[in-house]
Amino acid sequence: MGDCGVQALAPAPHAILVVDDAPANLVAYRAVLESLGREVVTARSGREAIKLLALQPFALLLIDVRMPGLDGFSTVALLREQLRTVTPVIFITGASDDESMRRAYEFGAVDYLVKPVPPEILRGKVRNLLALYEQGIELERRAALLMEQHERILEADALLRRKDVNIGILAHDLRNPLAAIVTSANLLGRLPEVSDKALRIAERIDRSARRMTAMIRDILDYTRSRVGAAIPIKRQPTDLGALSRSVVDEIRVGYPSARIEVETAGALTGHWDASRIEQVLSNLIANAIQHGGPDVRLMASEETSENGVVVTVRSGGDPIPQELLPTLFDGFKKGGDPAHLGLGLFIVREIVHAHDGSIAVTSSVEGTMVTFRLPRGTTAEEIKNVTGEYEPVATTG
Repeated sequence: MGDCGVQALAPAPHAILVVDDAPANLVAYRAVLESLGREVVTARSGREAIKLLALQPFALLLIDVRMPGLDGFSTVALLREQLRTVTPVIFITGASDDESMRRAYEFGAVDYLVKPVPPEILRGKVRNLLALYEQGIELERRAALLMEQHERILEADALLRRKDVNIGILAHDLRNPLAAIVTSANLLGRLPEVSDKALRIAERIDRSARRMTAMIRDILDYTRSRVGAAIPIKRQPTDLGALSRSVVDEIRVGYPSARIEVETAGALTGHWDASRIEQVLSNLIANAIQHGGPDVRLMASEETSENGVVVTVRSGGDPIPQELLPTLFDGFKKGGDPAHLGLGLFIVREIVHAHDGSIAVTSSVEGTMVTFRLPRGTTAEEIKNVTGEYEPVATTG
């Protein structure tokens, strides 16, 4: 038994309960087991043992089978029925018949000892069972901690989801007033005899409003993903080669100093959401220019073995640190640019996944490559019926 100071730091080890109707046996058991460093509590009947077990837990119950009144088997049966306790039990008896041993194990005994039991044998078995008991207690404690941590994680996740929903609601509600701003800016630019200064102001308002529209769209897409809904897509016959060149033409207007090469090969048609794939290409190419420099190469080709297409956007610049690659597609990774929300690559990944595709990134001193793969969403015969024969081509633009 420890002192009060020790008990304040950790709960005292559970005691051993010894039950036997013979006082001499109780004295002998106590003498054998006290060296194990546990409190040894004794009882002279099954009824007394049940009362003790109702008051405190015990690490082990050592009980004689043959006792007047409630024998050992009946005592353990009542414990299981009334107290629902699962205290490990060692039965001790003078009977060595197979029937008694069978009954003992049916009652959940962890061991069955026949008198006389050598002291070193009894002490060794009890020591081993106590060690197993303590391991079980520790496992239960750790399981409880894990459950508590899991509940906290669930609560935190629920809080984040509520926050994301609120952000989504706010972004959704901003769309109407923003549309009014865009419309007003367009009307202002069309007014007769509008001054050049007013026209420049209207154009600036229109550009800013459209940029905000794109940001709101990204926030809404992010919120959908956070609450467990996939980004919505509307599949239609799409030529990825033509779409790629169209996106590059638009980006060249915004980045006139960029040198963007486009290489396409094979049949690049499939059933995809053209506007969403355009969003993917635009985000990847713009991101490559902003972080990797003006030289960018877009390569798109078919994967006949997978009935799909593969697209790679390659850029230069400093390599991305390897430890950042696993989280590159996470949301709100701004990369030090306050003008962007940091949702571009996150949205890219979600759009690719919504098309049942995959995306990966590699980076070294030779350059950074973002590669995504898309299944066509149709069979080769369906593609042929939609677009006609498509001869493999290789173009550079």
